[in-house]
Amino acid sequence: MHLALQNAETISRLVEQGEFLLKSFHDEHQKDPDGVETEFARGELVGWRSTLHTLYRDRAEDIVTRVITRSRLTVPDGDVPTGANHEAILLEVGRLHDVSERLAILAGQHSHASEATHDDPVADHHYFG
Repeated sequence: MHLALQNAETISRLVEQGEFLLKSFHDEHQKDPDGVETEFARGELVGWRSTLHTLYRDRAEDIVTRVITRSRLTVPDGDVPTGANHEAILLEVGRLHDVSERLAILAGQHSHASEATHDDPVADHHYFG
């Protein structure tokens, strides 16, 4: 399947979306190269690129090349980071979750595992007796 045969408007929108995602990544990377927002932006870009490959297979990189040409920015590695920075981010996210859970317990807002909540009506005995 050649891109020339595809809807030009669709390809144009994909290029615009890629430019936005790539610029967003570079903006976050400039602020904090190892930050959570940078990794989130990288993940969005990787997801966009993966979707392109699902839809356009071998021609997907033609769209990526158009994005690079128009934005004059580089595309980061597509792999999920696995180094010490990534592990530190995961550790920090886990700590934040623990703190949030402890604060909810102290505030009396934490639902215990044995209690159902309104968030899960299937398990909630108030809805189903």
